[in-house]
Amino acid sequence: NIQKNFRSRVPIQVNLGKRPLVHMAASWIDIGVDSDFSLHNLPYGVFSCKREGLRGRPRVGVAIGEYVVDLSALAMAGIFKEVVIQAPVQDATSSLTIGAQGTFHDASTVLAQPTECVRPLDAACFSQPSLNVFMSLGKPSWQATRKRLIELFSDGGDPILKDDLRLRELAVIALSEVIMHLPADIGDYTDFYSSREHATNVGIMFRGKDNALQPNWLHLPVGYHGRASSVVLSGTDVVRPRGQLQKDPTNDKKGSLYDPCKRLDFELEMAFFVGGQATPLGRPITMSEADEHIFGFVLMNDWSARDIQKWEYVPLGPFGAKNFCTTISPWVVTLDALEAFRCTSSAGPAQDDPTPLPYLQDPSYSVGSFDVRLEVAIDTADPSTTTIISRSSFRNLYWNARQQLVHHSVTGCNMRPGDLLGSGTISGQDEHAYGSMLELSWGGTREIQLSEGQSRKFLEDGDTVKMRGYCQGDGFRVGFGECDGKVLPSGSADQAVSAVPAVKPSYHSFKLYGFYRSSATWRVRTCLHLKNIPFEDIPVNIPESKQNEAEYRQLNPMEQVPTLECFDTYGNVHHLSQSLPIIEFLEELFPCTFPLLPVDPLARARVRAIAEVVNSGVQPLQ
Repeated sequence: NIQKNFRSRVPIQVNLGKRPLVHMAASWIDIGVDSDFSLHNLPYGVFSCKREGLRGRPRVGVAIGEYVVDLSALAMAGIFKEVVIQAPVQDATSSLTIGAQGTFHDASTVLAQPTECVRPLDAACFSQPSLNVFMSLGKPSWQATRKRLIELFSDGGDPILKDDLRLRELAVIALSEVIMHLPADIGDYTDFYSSREHATNVGIMFRGKDNALQPNWLHLPVGYHGRASSVVLSGTDVVRPRGQLQKDPTNDKKGSLYDPCKRLDFELEMAFFVGGQATPLGRPITMSEADEHIFGFVLMNDWSARDIQKWEYVPLGPFGAKNFCTTISPWVVTLDALEAFRCTSSAGPAQDDPTPLPYLQDPSYSVGSFDVRLEVAIDTADPSTTTIISRSSFRNLYWNARQQLVHHSVTGCNMRPGDLLGSGTISGQDEHAYGSMLELSWGGTREIQLSEGQSRKFLEDGDTVKMRGYCQGDGFRVGFGECDGKVLPSGSADQAVSAVPAVKPSYHSFKLYGFYRSSATWRVRTCLHLKNIPFEDIPVNIPESKQNEAEYRQLNPMEQVPTLECFDTYGNVHHLSQSLPIIEFLEELFPCTFPLLPVDPLARARVRAIAEVVNSGVQPLQ
């Protein structure tokens, strides 16, 4: 079903001019012209397979057409082994934590003078349950991976995947057969307030026309720190929040009452994930470095409780009115996929009234935005209807993503891979381009007309908000997929039990206790070297009976070699004995770095059978 007669024409090379110069190529995978996931897009996400049930293993995939391609399966098949990265690296002076490929990194090391190096792509990142490790590898790795994927999916490109039926069956999976997960472990979440039109509209409603924009708004990207724990994936239900409401809307002196929110709203936003090396505390990101730290974009709905917000926002801004839920789309569209759609923002080609301070001046401001078409629809429950109520564009932002990131770090705030930065509500000048119901209903003073004679001022229980966004090319799209959420009545989750997934620990600081004439020790030593895992080699002198001494017996009560020692992320020490279980442990821990087992399950079983024969049947005879 993957190879069909239809061949989609999609671009594989773009430039940064005012109009994209595009070289068209065909894909051997069927891609409709209105598909969000064209060959030019190739967004990243984290998925598991429905058929795997609760034992499903989240891993990294890329979307193309109606399919998800399992990058961990491609990595284990050696598809990325020829990919090399040519990039500057920083010189670390100490070793504290272990990376995805077993290399040590010191998170506190200040960035040193870069030197050029060539290294293989660390494909182990594709077996991780989040994109954080891949995000941390940096732009050269992102671009090399994208180039390799385009080679694999293009007609006339590398046929290694196209011609391998068994690998295609393992790695190319229908979108309908997968479960999507949050794309990253979000350490910190910040939301900005960067649409001049939105800020002006809200300012007029809250403070009057003469004081619509605060004095600082045109001088810096205003933002606030949100709650990362309540960022959820598209399709997650949203429970109507409860909190303090102003008792009398016309007289704040009468105090407040505790009640469900009556003015529940959406906010149409986009957001980007931070990538690259984590920056040291105290070191700002400069404008020239910003693109190296922007991994990619998602759609975002910053759900808002307007009546709770009105009572609480003075003097420190929103709190409970924003922290109950934020929805993002599952697929992360990379900066490289969006480059062909760079454009001028609705504010014009320059910021000159006033001119920002030097650190905030973007030399490429005239093409600092992207032509992403955005829309919001509401599905009502009774009767069941769908109405598009807003059409806007990512162009409607005064402060762009580079400026947001640079200003966020200007004080020395350290930015880490997986941090999420929201754009703020994206509203245009036309009232049909307003990005919130607060604006569309103008503070609840007018009805928003829906299908079948229905209307809304704010969201009602049972309503589903659907956000979509895409860039339109010549016969192809670069889209973001779904960003949906359904409103449930207040109190719906009062009896719910938190289903917090177990955190998979990582392991580091390996020590191998062994004897130089032990073939079992040599098996483990060879595995550690092949997988490029740093370890300390500690000899145990068998002829002198060192394995029988009390100190060693604490590590291995069977008084045998080898023994592998390691520490987990919580500081606990662990010891493993017997060479085959140790090798299996290392293979599962680092499956993509020199994989020891083939992809095919039958072939894997045969390899294990041969290893067992050698270990149990042949070796004891010596």
